[in-house]
Amino acid sequence: MATGWLKKMMVLAAAVCGALLLFPTGVAAQKEEVKIELLPESNAVRVEVSGAPHKTWSFRDAYAGVIGLGRRVRKFQALDTPGSKNSVRELAPGHFELGATASGVSYEVDLSPPSRPADAAFVSWLTKERGILRVSDLLPLRSVQPGSVARDVQVTINTPQGWGAFSNEEVTALRAYRFADSDAAIIVVGKNLRRSVRNASGTLFKLLIDGAWAFPDEEAMETLQKVIRLHSQIGNLPCNQVTLVLSTFPAGAVSANNWAAETRGCNVVVLMGQTPSRVGALAQLGNALTHETFHLWIPNGVALSGDYDWFYEGFTMYQAARAAVQLGLVTWPEFLNAIARAYDGSAVTASAQPLSLVDASRQRWTIGAPSVYSKAMVVAFLYDLNLRSQTGGKRSLDDVYRRVVRDHPSTSTVKQAQADGNGVATTALRNELSSRNFVERFITAPVSIDLKSELAPFGLRVEKMVRTHISVSEDITKRQRDLLKQLGYNEPRSRKR
Repeated sequence: MATGWLKKMMVLAAAVCGALLLFPTGVAAQKEEVKIELLPESNAVRVEVSGAPHKTWSFRDAYAGVIGLGRRVRKFQALDTPGSKNSVRELAPGHFELGATASGVSYEVDLSPPSRPADAAFVSWLTKERGILRVSDLLPLRSVQPGSVARDVQVTINTPQGWGAFSNEEVTALRAYRFADSDAAIIVVGKNLRRSVRNASGTLFKLLIDGAWAFPDEEAMETLQKVIRLHSQIGNLPCNQVTLVLSTFPAGAVSANNWAAETRGCNVVVLMGQTPSRVGALAQLGNALTHETFHLWIPNGVALSGDYDWFYEGFTMYQAARAAVQLGLVTWPEFLNAIARAYDGSAVTASAQPLSLVDASRQRWTIGAPSVYSKAMVVAFLYDLNLRSQTGGKRSLDDVYRRVVRDHPSTSTVKQAQADGNGVATTALRNELSSRNFVERFITAPVSIDLKSELAPFGLRVEKMVRTHISVSEDITKRQRDLLKQLGYNEPRSRKR
């Protein structure tokens, strides 16, 4: 598993979920009743679903690079078709055809933890002690068309003696939850769960936490709110409620300084190794949250579609790094080291057939998403430097995000028609920076970045030994110094004149 500050960023893959088209435009989705029984001794759940009748039932098979999810579904059967009509044919893993339509089915799902520990941030899993259930990969696929109300699901959960269950959504009865947006629905289960709730400026913050940590729960909540306040500079938080699920990895040999995370809807799941130092553990949580909570705005808070991961992941890596400097989580030299490691990581794609960032995003799962994101992080740094320099520090990459968030707001309760993410992002970048060929050079056309020549005008020196190293030049000008200070540069006392 990846280690180091930048490499931890690389395991992230916030994704927008695909689905089948089963509800007509303008029609509210029929409410579904779901019962989930935990079977922790066998790392599984038993599920019963009732709702609209269907003859063919399909389950998600892949998500965020995790494949084979459909193979987890077993013992599938109809509940309301008698005799021979109750036949079941498995067309493919996770795809079932009944002898007759049925409005109720039951099945089991094997929730053994993924073989790659980081994948546990993206999919459901259950151990003998605890688990995280994502409703979206436990239920048959259903989707809504633009203009329709999102899928409405009522879930009742049956837990073993001594277990607790907490959710991000409305509690309608004991162990019963109603999810207006089932794709983002999360239920945390286990023997040692805790729940904290705080209301701040009209936003409800929920912390669902499992295990013993080096910091108190209150400090985890404060870290979450502090990061969100900083990111709110690009626009109002697009959530009335934010839920943070914090847990350790379910299995596997994971070092203490590793983390993996995903943001879906207004819910953030963070899995971390346990660091004994309170300061170190809080810094690790803060670094995870600088990246993940930014996804509350981009891409979750905007009505955009398509493979524009270079922007909502790669550029976010840069934005998170800047936030980490502002919050004192990383130092200026560590920030420059992160850019340097991203530059070296982008060499993976540079050594293959050259691709633009737009094309590389479309092929990220075959050529390696981390290298695509790394290159985009470097491009974001170059863009921000150029824009700040051109405008005398009056404009920055923040203004691009403000434009995108303002012009393309989304809502979680109604499915909307979505604009093309690549077109919106590139247009916003062009509109802010008068040197319009920047987008063509670094984003829409294949390019190998000459980092040394690109950074020299900003008072930064690039040296290549075993790894790339970036530092501030000895003969930096006042203009260059002022620009770098905006990004967190603290001039050493010996250099001040």
